[in-house]
Amino acid sequence: MAFDGTKIIMGAISIIIGLVLLPLMAAFVRDASYINSTVKDTNVSGVSGLESLLSLVLYGFTFGLVGLGIGMIYLGFKKWIR
Repeated sequence: MAFDGTKIIMGAISIIIGLVLLPLMAAFVRDASYINSTVKDTNVSGVSGLESLLSLVLYGFTFGLVGLGIGMIYLGFKKWIR
């Protein structure tokens, strides 16, 4: 069985990008939702459900990258283990 190193390398890069983007996305969600630390931004809070949708999309993207990376690493080692 052949060792598929490209999938493992791409999976590791995907995990690293997802983990680097996670605090950046969290800061963006915080800054987009609040004008300062106490007052909510009326542009975001005025639309019902936009704050939670913004969080779901951005966190889903970053955790999706991490999950994709884990899956690619699994597929890379799958042929080698069997």
